[in-house]
Amino acid sequence: MELLQELGESRFLNTEQILALHPGGRRNFLRRLAAMYDLGYLDRPKVQSRSKLPSSHIVYSLGKQGVEAVFGDAGQYQAVLRRLREIERSLPLIAHALMISQFKVCLTLATRKRNDLTLERWLQGYDLKYSLKGRYGENPGLVPDAFFVLGHDGYEYPVFLEVDRGTMTEERFVNKLKLYWRWWREERIKDTLGFTNFRVITVTPNETRSENLRIASKEANTDKKGSNMFLFTPDKNYSIVKPEAIFEPIWKSPKDDLPKGIL
Repeated sequence: MELLQELGESRFLNTEQILALHPGGRRNFLRRLAAMYDLGYLDRPKVQSRSKLPSSHIVYSLGKQGVEAVFGDAGQYQAVLRRLREIERSLPLIAHALMISQFKVCLTLATRKRNDLTLERWLQGYDLKYSLKGRYGENPGLVPDAFFVLGHDGYEYPVFLEVDRGTMTEERFVNKLKLYWRWWREERIKDTLGFTNFRVITVTPNETRSENLRIASKEANTDKKGSNMFLFTPDKNYSIVKPEAIFEPIWKSPKDDLPKGIL
């Protein structure tokens, strides 16, 4: 059930990510995954057999039995299945979802290694969109890739995550950051997520893309000098082997060239 709930939240996980979250005998766990697939609790997107994903590991999502076990009610059951099938038809969407999952897995593993940090909250996809709806039910103008809250020394640190695969123009990306800046200035998420201050971190596929977006994002805030609210790093700077690097000064803001940590 724990694995099914993780997949219900993350949508897609590959075997490397699953095994990192559930340490133990690799052979036995892979056998269990295969059995859960045969019984319909797990599914494997068919597109991965026809295309090269950025990993040789098998990608899993919830199967029909798994969706029923996690979500139960009929309306949500059908909605979750529909969303999964929509994503499974497109390799870029799966690759994007796996980048989000990679960050979440590393974040989870990194917090497990520290006694002074906890992952208090994680939202993504339609759960996040629903949470961002205003008091009158209007759709948000922006749906981030994920939102999480870190607990540290009695304080809560809210963070929005953007995962960039290099497919969006810099202009469109900066326009997205301008919306975040407006959210902060107008305290837009106070009534929905319960916070007034937050950070926006962006993970990119390489150093060049990270630098280009970082420099371009100087235009996102009012004085156009860059803000420490926005942080960037390429995804190579952390890994399942070294997840704790997420909390190290691997991030850079458009305000200056000094390396920074998330907190």
